[in-house]
Amino acid sequence: MDHDQEKFYEDEDQEVRAEAQQPSVGEDIDDMKYFLELLKHIRAAIRSGANVPLTNKKIIDAEKCLMIIDDMERNLPDAVQYGMQMFSERDRILGNAETAAMNRVSSAEMRANAALEKAKNEAEQIVADAENEAHAILADAQDRADRMVDENEIVRQAREEARIIKNDARVEASELRLKANHDAYQLLSSVEDELTEACKAIRRRRAELGDDAE
Repeated sequence: MDHDQEKFYEDEDQEVRAEAQQPSVGEDIDDMKYFLELLKHIRAAIRSGANVPLTNKKIIDAEKCLMIIDDMERNLPDAVQYGMQMFSERDRILGNAETAAMNRVSSAEMRANAALEKAKNEAEQIVADAENEAHAILADAQDRADRMVDENEIVRQAREEARIIKNDARVEASELRLKANHDAYQLLSSVEDELTEACKAIRRRRAELGDDAE
């Protein structure tokens, strides 16, 4: 680079720095414009370097180029600085997202377990109530049959009626058991469907987190 070119760059660089340091009243510094101007300066410094004979290489002022690069680093545009900051905080953001997702998964699993336990308790209570009612019906039928058998005049009829009552009681008790089992099955099936939907939602959320992490 000859002396005139070097002086021209220094003068021009000083003007750009002066404009960046002393913005006009009511006007903000255009950091992107200044950054692009610095790029132009370093490109001009490289192009103005002296050619090495018989090669396509140039001799450039390394100190000047480094000075421009330092200036560029100190004056990165806000968007670039924000992007670098976000990249540096990427692990923290992903960690927070993963923690939140795991908390939601744990909460969903706790609710699912609680719903399953409640359904099991309700089903067991339904079956127990049905069995108690069936035992009560059988006991009442036996008492009635015993009282009728003790009457000599209607012994045969009493025995026949007792047999019928016992059979009816057994049928009714069996129907109550079947109904209780059916109700318990329907309740457990409903809980199973809810748990299945909850698991699907959890898997979708985990898949979304996996895509975001990539």
